[in-house]
Amino acid sequence: MSIRLGLIGPKVSADAAHNLLQALLPNDAQIIHNFHKDLLRHGQRVCVYDLPRCSKCVLTDLCDYYQKVVLPKRATRPQPPA
Repeated sequence: MSIRLGLIGPKVSADAAHNLLQALLPNDAQIIHNFHKDLLRHGQRVCVYDLPRCSKCVLTDLCDYYQKVVLPKRATRPQPPA
């Protein structure tokens, strides 16, 4: 999910990802814990690995995957006649 959102690059190791994500957050254990928990929950319920539910996502305006993959597909889809 961190890759889809554009928080880390696609070839970042787990250790490097941990450091990069931690650098984005304030040095507050409760905030870090909540971020971790919320990111996991969002990945389990909305941004599912093999079938992301972008239509239900509140982060689409911030999401690299949505902007680069989903929106272009919608733009090329034929529109039904009015």
